Amino acid sequence: MNCLCCQKELVDGEEFVCLDCMLGFPLVNSADEHNPLWHNLTGKVAFEHATHLGYYQPGDPFSLLIAQAKYDDKPMHNELLTNMLCDRLEGSGWPFDIDVIVPVPVHWRRLLIRGYNQVTPIVRTLSRRWHLPVASNCLSRSHYTASQVGMSADVRHNHQTSAFTLRNGQKLRGRHVLLVDDVCTTGATLISCAEQLLQVDGTRVSMLTLAATLRL
Repeated sequence: MNCLCCQKELVDGEEFVCLDCMLGFPLVNSADEHNPLWHNLTGKVAFEHATHLGYYQPGDPFSLLIAQAKYDDKPMHNELLTNMLCDRLEGSGWPFDIDVIVPVPVHWRRLLIRGYNQVTPIVRTLSRRWHLPVASNCLSRSHYTASQVGMSADVRHNHQTSAFTLRNGQKLRGRHVLLVDDVCTTGATLISCAEQLLQVDGTRVSMLTLAATLRL
């Protein structure tokens, strides 16, 4: 088997990436309660816990895998990275008292074009590792938005404010929801989705992504 990043042949002890590429992964202390994602979302929306695996920095091996999962028809890269995140969270308290996993949805048009939601392997892996159900029909994307790469935080937030609609909210009443996405840049998507979920009586929200930008 070859490294997914550099294609060099893997040796004993290496899994999906070689040691050289792994050393280039900008990982964070995911188990730290006050990790970077937690700090970046604090004060923007009410949430219980937040964590991520590493920083999204275009050009490094870690970000390459996530970009390929999203744009190059390699969604299973996200499964491998999710298993890594779960391993790093063992013994930290995660998944706390979370009851159900809710993925950030994609618009049907983007799903048709891309053929998959890159978040699906993440939630499937979390569900298997943590024995939690997935509620994939509780949020829908109300309108199609173009790629937001390069947009400012304010512009992203304006685009996302009415982008999501709550559905079947009764399924989430009184439950602790884990909201999951692949990458958090400005936080606009997570915030907009969380605001919808928090409309349900008694619902609490925690958040998990594979990557986050250095500054949101």
